[in-house]
Amino acid sequence: MPQATDIKTYAAVSRPEDDTSLTGGAIDTGALVEFTALAANDTLEALSDNAADTMNLTIHGRDAGGARVSEVRALAGVTPVAFSTNTLERFLKAVLASAPAGTITIRRSGAGATVATLLPGKTSVHRLFIDSASEAGATTRFEKLFFKNEHATETLNSAEIELTADPSSSVRIGVATAKDDSATITNRKAAPAGITFVDDGVKQSVPGGT
Repeated sequence: MPQATDIKTYAAVSRPEDDTSLTGGAIDTGALVEFTALAANDTLEALSDNAADTMNLTIHGRDAGGARVSEVRALAGVTPVAFSTNTLERFLKAVLASAPAGTITIRRSGAGATVATLLPGKTSVHRLFIDSASEAGATTRFEKLFFKNEHATETLNSAEIELTADPSSSVRIGVATAKDDSATITNRKAAPAGITFVDDGVKQSVPGGT
């Protein structure tokens, strides 16, 4: 059966970084989603496992003061390239100028912990809810993502989605009523119609089971 490494997480084609633009739509199989947070403020470095990957990589984040920053560097294949201009408190996204032949690893400087990975053929990786600002009262925002089984031959049957942990008690998840759903919402504060959102520990079946 498919393993955890076969299940890839992708963003939707419309993924605004504001609360006013159209959100959602179809799957974007060039844009991965990443959930890993930096364990401490640090600079980053990136390298490929393929010597042919020498395209530009742009890393976006927030520095220790909370300012939005970015840095562009040309990759050097299997040799690590330092993104040392900014010490980041938060990784937001990374965008390649062209699709890589190999796997790009973005990690903390000095061969540290991996922050994000760009697989062959994928051009970007994103955190969710980029530039979501605090407000005077509680605010609910919605962002869409896709889970895709990319095992070459085997189907994942009786599939379910479950939020297994929510330490900050701030996340709920909902499963669309149709697989490969392409619905949008007017902005990420508008609740999508027909979806039931649940807290951690509640399993929701994937439409069609696979």
